[in-house]
This record gives sequence, C-alpha cells and structure tokens, in this order.
Amino acid sequence: MADQLAISLRAWPSDDKTTESLPYLIARINDQRGSFRNITEASLEEEIRRAERGEQIDLSADEDGVPDSQDNEAKGEELAVAREDMIKRIGEAYNTSSQALDLVSLLLTSHTPKVAETTVSPYVKQTIPFGSLGAEIMQATKEAEPEETSHDLVGLGWRLRSLTRSADSLLNSATRLEKEMERESTYWQQVLQVKEAGWPVSRLPGDRQTLGVRFGFAEAHADFRDRGLAALRRDADGNVDLDHGRRWQGEKRLGVRLVKDKRVLAKQPVEPPGDDKTLSERLLRARNSLFDEELFHELNREARNLVSQEVYCMGGHVNVPYHDDCQLEISLVDVGMEEPTISSNDDSTIPAAIATTLRLLLAHAHRQNLQRRYQPPAPITDTPTARPLYSLLRPILEIIQHQSARNKVQSEFESLHITLLSADQAFAVAETSSSLGFHRGSDNFPTATSTAEALVKRLIRPHHSQIALTLSNKTAFLLDIHTSVFPPTYGTSFQLTTTSLTPESAVADMPQIMHFRTMEKLRKHVWNVTSLDIVAALLQSGSVPGWTQPSRYQAELRRKNVASRTKDRLSIIVDAGGLKATWACNDKTGSRVWTSASMTEDGALSLTDLIKEQLG
Repeated sequence: MADQLAISLRAWPSDDKTTESLPYLIARINDQRGSFRNITEASLEEEIRRAERGEQIDLSADEDGVPDSQDNEAKGEELAVAREDMIKRIGEAYNTSSQALDLVSLLLTSHTPKVAETTVSPYVKQTIPFGSLGAEIMQATKEAEPEETSHDLVGLGWRLRSLTRSADSLLNSATRLEKEMERESTYWQQVLQVKEAGWPVSRLPGDRQTLGVRFGFAEAHADFRDRGLAALRRDADGNVDLDHGRRWQGEKRLGVRLVKDKRVLAKQPVEPPGDDKTLSERLLRARNSLFDEELFHELNREARNLVSQEVYCMGGHVNVPYHDDCQLEISLVDVGMEEPTISSNDDSTIPAAIATTLRLLLAHAHRQNLQRRYQPPAPITDTPTARPLYSLLRPILEIIQHQSARNKVQSEFESLHITLLSADQAFAVAETSSSLGFHRGSDNFPTATSTAEALVKRLIRPHHSQIALTLSNKTAFLLDIHTSVFPPTYGTSFQLTTTSLTPESAVADMPQIMHFRTMEKLRKHVWNVTSLDIVAALLQSGSVPGWTQPSRYQAELRRKNVASRTKDRLSIIVDAGGLKATWACNDKTGSRVWTSASMTEDGALSLTDLIKEQLG
C-alpha cells in the first residue's frame, strides 16, 4: 500500500498574484505581528533560532515576551485613521505633482507645444492659453554661509545697531537744532536792527506767517505802493533775504543826459552797484530804485500832454528841449550798466541838478497827496475821478525857458550897451530881480519852512525877472520877463514899462505898458525907442544947431542948406547891425556903423564927433 501512487483529482491550484502583492503582505504582517513597530532584525533572528530548536513561538507576544495590550477593535480604528491620513497625504502629493506637471507643461508650450500638449491637464487647456508662461535661465545665487553666531548674538547685534543709530540720530538732531537756533538768532537780530532803524515791519497781507518790511512810500500810486512791501525771508545761513516779488526787475536809477546832435555832452553819474552789508542799506537802495521807477512813470504820463512844448517820448526816453539846440534825455537805467561820460564841460552838473529837482518835485507831489487825504472827500458821483497829473516837467520847462529868454535879453541888451557906448551914447542895463536867484538870507527865502520845501514852492510858481534899461534922454525901461507853461501864457511873455521925463519926446506919447509875446517884437521896439531917444538927446544937448526933427516919431534930423538950396538930412537907425548914422549934406552922402566890436578899434569916432566933422 505504501507503494501506491496518490493522484489528486482536483485541478492544480493556480498562483494567486494578489498574495504576493505588497498590500497583501503588509496586511498579513499587521494581522500576525500587530505592526512593524516592534519588529527588528534581532527579533527575527531570534524567532528563526527558536524554530530550528523546535520551540513554540507565540506570535501574539512582542519580541520581549510582553503580550499586546491593544485589542483588535482599537487596532481597526487606528488603521482607519492611518488609512485616511495616508490617503489624504497621497492626494496632496498627487495634486502637487499634477500642478508641477501643468507648470512644466505650460513652460514647454512656448518651445514644443505639440509635445507638451499631451501632458497638460484638460482644465489648464481650457483656462490658460498655450505659450502664456515663459522662463529664463538665471544665475544661481550663492548659498549663504552658515551662521556661526547664535540667535542671541544676532539679536544683541541688532539691538546695539539700533541703539547706535538712535544715538547718532539724537546727536544729529542736537547739532541741527543748535545750527537752527544760530540761524534763527541771526535772522531775528537783523529784523530787530531793521525795526530799530525806523523801517515799519509787519506781517504780509497775503501770508500771515511771513514778516515783511515796507520800504516804499505810502502816498505813491497804488502800483508802486504795493511794490514797496518786501518779505523778510531767511536764507540758508540765517541772514535776511529781501523777497521783492515777481515784479521786481532789479535796481534802477533815473538817468539824465545832455545831448546835442546825438553827442552826449554831459550826463548824470549813476552810482555803481553797491555791496551793501547791512539790511538797512539794501532797503534804502531798493526804496530809491522804486522811487525813480515811479518818477519815470509819471514823467511819461506828463510828457504826453506837453507835445506843444516840444516834449516827446521815444525809445524809452523822455526828451526835453534845452538851450542852444541841446536836449535833456531822461531815461531809466540799470545800476551798473551806464557807460562813463565821454566828454565834460561846464554843464556837467546840469543833469544831476535836473535829476535832483525832479525827485524833489515828486516828493512834493506825495506830500500834496497826504494833505489831500486830510481834507473832506468830494461828493460821490457816477463819474470816476481821474488821477491828476503831477507837475514834474512843467517847472523844469519854465526854468529852462525863462533862463533862455533872460539870457537872450541880457545878451541883446549887453550888445546894444557896448554898441552905444562905442558911439559915446548913454545906455545902462541892470537886472533888478529874478526868481531864479535863491539862497538863504535873501528876501525871498521863507523862514517858516525848510529849505527843500521853500525851494519846491519857488519852483512850482511862475518865474519872472526884471531888467532896468536907462537911455540918454532921461528915458527908462523896466522889462518884466514872465514865464509859465500853464494857460493862458503857455510860454514866455515880456512886459515893458516905459518912463520918460521929457514930455515933448515921442517916448512920452507911447503906451506906458506894452506886452510882447516874442523876443523879435521886443527887440524892434527897443531899437526904435533907442533911435528916437538918441535923436532927442542930440537936439537937447545942442550938438546939432540948426537941425530940426520933422516928426517926433522919426529918428531923423533935417537942416536947410542955404548955399545949395537943399535940405541936409541925418538919419539914426539902431538895429541888429548896430548903430548906423546916414547923412546927406552939401551934395555929399555917407554913413557910419558902430557895433559892439567898435570899442576895440583905435581912433574910433563918437557920434557927436562924427556930426561935427561931417556936418559942421
């Protein structure tokens, strides 16, 4: 029976591949051993040795022979929790790997879109277009060296650094505060000096946080009064910087030049730009500049109404006529830009005197504005009150015209005096009074006012001068020269008062007071009266016995010549050529002329000697 062959009728068992899979083996190990926690290489080798010796192995106990305290129910719960955790982590890993795959696939779509299209997820295909993501190769940064210090040392270093920064910040703040105090002290010290010097300091109307100083004139026009306020700003060094505003165009001065035929004869010296160290000096120069700007503006306004006096504005200049075909050229020049005077003569002080006079007149206009403010205001009307013109050029024109007329009269009468003196005829010229003469101690000097105010009052009044003329036949003239550019004169007029102590003379029949508008008419009248007076003096002196004057109004003498049965004739004429005597006697005619140059001629005959010599 032992030799019988056993044959199984059942099918040969097929290999179960699931029993060899890793999950199946892990499940069997967990079922037999409980877990992998207590399984070690030493414990497995001990089990093998026990099996070889035939000892019974209790798989329910751990390697140390201690039985497992967990029951099957607790193990099942732990396995479920572990499974869920594992599935969760596997899902997170899968999601991360899918996103990484999508990222890499999108990067590849910029280079190989067809290859990358197969690995991109459907969601990414629908939401993100291919080629929208790119990458560049960048140089890898060096890995930071491992810190050798501990976190406590790092924290200590940061605290020390913060404390050092705080200390430096406090020191810098203290230094900055000290410098700021020095700058503030310098600023307020200069402001106090300006206040003590008499300049009004106040807040700016448009900026109450800024101090300003008023250096202009309160009675000036509104445009220049508003510009007379400058802000006292502080510069980087603490010094006061005058901020004049945007309308400030630099320092300017009024320039006056004496020009003839486009050639400068004399000019007012313009002060050079000064390096003023004190604020008061800078304010003074700014005030003078603003004053001259207002003065030139008012001169232009007045010059438009003086065209009849040959005053005109051209090329930024105001041209005023002067003596001897010269002109006064008034302009506003920048300080430091004026060239030095090329030529100089005796009139070099005239431009400076003209500029000083104009400034005095503008100051007088400001004072009149102040006095006008104290008066009751005019009734309110619908018509706006026009701003009056200042009389600045008119007094200058009156002085120039009056001086020119007086010089012409004196020159004419002096020439006539020399001419008559050469003919041995009496003629005297003397200036009795003149409004141009002005000095302290004179009768016309007012003692109740200052010199400047008295001078201005004399300037704005009409000017007059008196010249006395005395002829040989007890005839005297008193010439009054009156000049005013205001109506009704509009220039210079001459009033001649004649006084004759000889009733029978022709001069006694003439009007005692005569008025002349031109110098030419005055000259002709004086020549005519002088001629008549010489003839009357010859008759009264007995120098021409037998001669008679046919008419008192003709400067002619006649005598009956018995021998030739004709009438001898002697004519005396005074004109621009001098004293001319023309005679016709004994069928002979002749003439003789005395001029102002006859005084220097040797052996010159007088009129009486000539009559005795030629007319017997």
